[in-house]
Amino acid sequence: MTIRLLSNAPARVLLLVLLTLTSRAQNPPPGVDYYAALKSQNLASLWLATRRTHPDAQMGKPAVFPDPIGFIGPNYQRFYLHYTSIKKDPANPYVYRVAGKTRVKNNVCAFTGTITVLKARLYKAPNAEYPQFREGELTCRVELAEARSQPGSGTIRGTLTTYFYLDAQQRPQYNLLEMHADGFSNNECRGTWTSYATGQSKKCNWGDFFIPDAGPLRFSDTEFQIAEPYRANGWQTYQLALIGDDNEATRKARAEEQRAWWK
Repeated sequence: MTIRLLSNAPARVLLLVLLTLTSRAQNPPPGVDYYAALKSQNLASLWLATRRTHPDAQMGKPAVFPDPIGFIGPNYQRFYLHYTSIKKDPANPYVYRVAGKTRVKNNVCAFTGTITVLKARLYKAPNAEYPQFREGELTCRVELAEARSQPGSGTIRGTLTTYFYLDAQQRPQYNLLEMHADGFSNNECRGTWTSYATGQSKKCNWGDFFIPDAGPLRFSDTEFQIAEPYRANGWQTYQLALIGDDNEATRKARAEEQRAWWK
């Protein structure tokens, strides 16, 4: 893994960020249970927010956060997911009712479902660069049901890992403390899509800026770049928007990546 710093980020974070991300990815840090404390919290913004602000003023303006990136099936076909609504269930403080749309190629399906928090823990050790913040993670069950009336529809079940930190008011916030580092990720979901029509199941994973268990799809240790054999499976504009020069083709690719396809 290499580190990409924002222009105003202090150089001393290089080693600290590298150690933090590598350690969390390979060996989850020791933690303490935080599950009961979530009853009084609303976690919807951990999964649905168009802009997020870094708590360090030096990191600049609020960052625009795109939808997750994902794949489905053995050929790593691109999978799109967009939440339109996430609301805490008034009857169960650990359940969140969700709605949105998925897309594979040009097939768009509306869905409803739930995100259920199963576990929550705070890391014992503070963040090396931001010791004033306690970090932690959630383990959640995702259950989504696409509308049966739509072609190519089915259900999605998976396990979602969400990283957070506690702000000065002890409220969980989306963890972007290391967003200036290559390899940044959050909301990593490992799931399975199952067809209503055939009962066939396919691997279906997604995440913010990074897809877990992506195998040969990803070839770069820095950004989530797509290996050439898989770009024809829905990844052309993504790859061009990510690394393309400032020309007409790249501008069109970026416009397509920003298009509100769910409307």
